[in-house]
Amino acid sequence: MILVTGGTGLAGSHLLLELTSRGNSVRALRRKSSKTDFVHHVFNAYAKEPEKQLQMIEWVEGDVLDLFSLEDAMEGVSRVYHDAAMVSFNPADREMMHRVNVEGTANVVNAALTKGVKKLCHLSSIAALGRAKEDGITDESTDWVTSRYNSHYAISKYNGEREVWRGTAEGLDAVVILPSIILGLADISNGSMQLFKTIRQGLPFYTPGSNGYIAAIDIALAQVFLMESEVTNEKFVLSAENLSYKEMLVMIAEGLRGRKPGIKVNEALVFAARYFFKAKSFLTGKPPIITKETARTAMRDYQYSSKKFIDISGMEFTSISDTIAKICSIYLKNDFFVK
Repeated sequence: MILVTGGTGLAGSHLLLELTSRGNSVRALRRKSSKTDFVHHVFNAYAKEPEKQLQMIEWVEGDVLDLFSLEDAMEGVSRVYHDAAMVSFNPADREMMHRVNVEGTANVVNAALTKGVKKLCHLSSIAALGRAKEDGITDESTDWVTSRYNSHYAISKYNGEREVWRGTAEGLDAVVILPSIILGLADISNGSMQLFKTIRQGLPFYTPGSNGYIAAIDIALAQVFLMESEVTNEKFVLSAENLSYKEMLVMIAEGLRGRKPGIKVNEALVFAARYFFKAKSFLTGKPPIITKETARTAMRDYQYSSKKFIDISGMEFTSISDTIAKICSIYLKNDFFVK
């Protein structure tokens, strides 16, 4: 039996798609408040037999912050994919995010050790790596350095990953993957996919930075490959392409038939916008679109290499242009796209 945490999220829903497409019955952990709507959307968009594959998922109620629910969910389980995490750059979410990403991961590791799980795959993040100096290439060998440029999300993922390595020292076999920005069919009201909604509504500006991107389905393929391989106790960067923010934003605008961003903004304007959205957030009660952490990231160049994983897997990642075009096409054809 296989257990997936975070199955209702972006990476987790695509992982469930891949596992069931291979004929695997899967147990998926979901919180009481979590909805499975977008899991159905993903399966309806990509699965050969959506209804049949959805029936292969056994949903169990639980929470990574509840150790006993994890132990119950891992009964009879040999492999665990830990995709559950909280992603936020909103200061109001920091305490809960650290709990979910660190304490939650510790609970998953402890439950796996208690229940004799044979192998764990932990979905970390490139944020948990150090940053290469002088705009160099970041890979698995890049050391973590304490810095004001590390977001609270990055710190939480770094400390969460340390819990996995602690588990390996106690006898658990594990692999860790560190994806760059994940793109895939998901709720555009949350996470990295909010950008699609913002561009659809009109975004004339772009920042000079760059980052790495990868398709959610490639994350799923990589996780399954590593879990079915003999590789243990290693980590892998997963990033298909390094693109400037302008290149990526233009691709999305073209796919959504929206306005292409054409105004380059400098650091002063970005940080001025941060204070505007902070004030707006205070008045509306909604999370700010731009925070101090996202403003810093938007101005910097980040480049990543997946050579280590490609060398052992031979896998070719989906092009980001094809990924974005597919996502945009599906959003425009379905009523769950929020206009």
